Amino acid sequence: MKIANIVTDTKLTLTNQFNVVNSMDEIIHGIPTLIIGFKLVNHLYPNFDILNIEVEKNIYWTFKKNEKRDKYNDDLNWFIEKVYNDLTKNCNYIFVDLIQLKNVSLIKIFKKIKSINKIISYIDNDMVYISGENLIFGVDLNLVEYVGLDRNKIINKIKNISNVFLCNNEIIIEYKRYYDELGLPIKYIPYLYSINNEETNITSSIHIPREGWMVFELS
Repeated sequence: MKIANIVTDTKLTLTNQFNVVNSMDEIIHGIPTLIIGFKLVNHLYPNFDILNIEVEKNIYWTFKKNEKRDKYNDDLNWFIEKVYNDLTKNCNYIFVDLIQLKNVSLIKIFKKIKSINKIISYIDNDMVYISGENLIFGVDLNLVEYVGLDRNKIINKIKNISNVFLCNNEIIIEYKRYYDELGLPIKYIPYLYSINNEETNITSSIHIPREGWMVFELS
């Protein structure tokens, strides 16, 4: 699944989630787009504001590396972070508090989890994250034991209802850059996995202002 377009006539190496193309004719509509190069953006948008990174809704621009290297690096970093932040903003997290929540609430949560068509789960130490339909449910295995339930039985039940069950060692390296460089919490790993493996149909369309973003180095 492609999560963003980048239009450039120079080589750019990114994950295959990004649709890197040579012209606007090749973009996928409905997802964020970054146009690289002053000449190109000036041709497409003759009246664009050079001081504004957004040329129209969900379409952005920056200079080429050989035009303004620092601006290019900063804007590309910002755009990549924007795309992933937008994706996670569309996902709601629910902590399944086995102590504080009333039985009626817990029953509703369990029914909702069982109704999800494709479930991706991820276990990280004492936490299990269950993802599907833009929702993430967090289950603390310490609380499971505290209320007198068997940890292993609960894990096996979650495995049985999951289409994919990910373990820490299997996924940690592949997704390390998401939470190291982008600062995304580990709970989003099954959600990002579903996007990477086309288990989720979602696009990033939220506008995030240029100010206040976090820079990271591209690998």
